[in-house]
Amino acid sequence: MNKSLLSILVICVISFSNKLFAQCTPDPNLKSTATLPAALDTAYAGKPYTQEIKFFITRDTNVFVPQLGTNLNARIDTLWITGVQGMPDGFTYACHNADCKILGGTAGCARLTGTPTQAQVGIYPLLVLIKVRATAFLGPAPISQNANDTNARYSIVVSGLNSKPELSMSGEPILFPNPAKEELQVYVPELAGEASFEIQNIQGKTMQIGSLQKQEVTHVSLLDYEPGVYFIHILKGNEKLSKKFLVQ
Repeated sequence: MNKSLLSILVICVISFSNKLFAQCTPDPNLKSTATLPAALDTAYAGKPYTQEIKFFITRDTNVFVPQLGTNLNARIDTLWITGVQGMPDGFTYACHNADCKILGGTAGCARLTGTPTQAQVGIYPLLVLIKVRATAFLGPAPISQNANDTNARYSIVVSGLNSKPELSMSGEPILFPNPAKEELQVYVPELAGEASFEIQNIQGKTMQIGSLQKQEVTHVSLLDYEPGVYFIHILKGNEKLSKKFLVQ
């Protein structure tokens, strides 16, 4: 696996911590780097919300060291979750242990809880702060490295009682609400930089164009739109993502 240490960590592990114990149990069946589920459940205004997340990080891997210009065998010693940003007010996070820490080659879990209000309806991108200690091996001399990074894979959608968001798998656009009336919220998880969007009606006429920013929710006005079916096309680099939404 020819990836930098930071790339491995950012892609593979996410969790939450507030120095409390969560009533969750790590999944012993996880034996390879993974985070489950792929997307968080929708939270509904006025209803208690609970979401469990299971994760695992490998112990031994192969990483690219830019300073040396070569691949080295490496060992993931420890991973900590040091904080989370972007959660709705009133939500709390807790890991399976007090330090929110796992060793390389072990599994962990976390639980997210809260009761959102109608005033909190919308999309909440989460930014998880990660710290990792790893050791790379160059002949008989180990090279230790501490890395700080973030993970922006997950987001929470808080829905009103009469609206249903269109949720996506990891990395795909989230549109909220859908059907929409006066405004559409657009968010693209794991967006590395700036992207652009174009909205077309069912006849292919361009209704609106704009830009999307990393780790931000874009609010698109629909005040001049007739009721019907529309498509949003998102361009990020050489990749094009398209989704359908309704205007009531």
